[in-house]
Amino acid sequence: MRHLLSAVVLIAGIIGFTDSSSAKVVKFEIIRIESPAFEGRSFGAVGTYDRIVARATVAVSPDDPHNTIIVDLDRAPRNAQGLVEAATDVEILRPTVAANGNRGLFYEVINRGNKLGLALFNDSPVVVNDLANAADAGNGFLMASGYTIVWSGWQGDILPGGGRMMFSPPVVPDVTGLAREEFVFDHMNNPASATLSYPAADLDPAHAKISVRQREADPRATPADLEAKFEGPTKISIRRPEGFDAGAIYEFIYTAKDPKVMGLGFAAARDVVSFLRNERADAAGNANPIAGRIDRAIGFGAFAKRALPAGLPLSRIQCRRSRPHGVRRIDAAYLGRQKDLHQLSFQPARPLALSAC
Repeated sequence: MRHLLSAVVLIAGIIGFTDSSSAKVVKFEIIRIESPAFEGRSFGAVGTYDRIVARATVAVSPDDPHNTIIVDLDRAPRNAQGLVEAATDVEILRPTVAANGNRGLFYEVINRGNKLGLALFNDSPVVVNDLANAADAGNGFLMASGYTIVWSGWQGDILPGGGRMMFSPPVVPDVTGLAREEFVFDHMNNPASATLSYPAADLDPAHAKISVRQREADPRATPADLEAKFEGPTKISIRRPEGFDAGAIYEFIYTAKDPKVMGLGFAAARDVVSFLRNERADAAGNANPIAGRIDRAIGFGAFAKRALPAGLPLSRIQCRRSRPHGVRRIDAAYLGRQKDLHQLSFQPARPLALSAC
């Protein structure tokens, strides 16, 4: 637990990323409130918790310099105010009695739509997305400490189901490009079916490339009995060759269309946390359910370490482990390796390993 806590990044303030008119939560819709949550379980002096399930719509300006790093944002459809909108699931756990909270917001960057934080910090034995039962809170560490806990979706290629949190970025019309996808099936079904991250613009298999390798570092092979065909714009079947086991890696390269503005997921995380920490209500007048409860925000998860100086400021952070008194500026965050920062539109979201400053 001590090592995990040392990996937490303290967001000392979600500060002035953009003008308030060019990046904001335009709608915060509360879908339901469960009070008390966790079957009425109480967490020491803090008491019971409420669970809030919501949906937030953010709107950002493609013309704002802070947002220009987001690939294809300038091509995305705009609303009547000239802003680009995206919607995300939001879930909040707050102390039922506001005065019992510690005035801290704990924001977990979820992994492929899944909430891992309670398993990591509360020693919950399993990862649970639908936090309905008392046991789902684990040992209750974060709750007994008084934190308000927040999750939101940020990866736009998550398949619905299993309680996963969704993020819905806009689709850019009239754009095509090469997409590369890899599949490991972990079974020996032949042929094997796979779902593509983007719809194919060309369903002729002769214009796509399929290869296989047993290990990541092996050269790509195209044996005669390897074949891929389209079953639809987002579905392919792969006839698997002899000599490769269930863990073989199949690479499929094809011409895709309708890319999503995936980088808006970072802006959504930025703006949702800023809204919850600082605002009383959204642009439509809907109340912020934790307004007045938060003085500081703590971020934990996938892209805290990998922020780069590239123009999409997320926060000013204090790194507790390596620089107890230092303050750094995070200027960008991205999915993938550094050399991939400016790659093409068609890139499925890939979560990064947890790391600290």
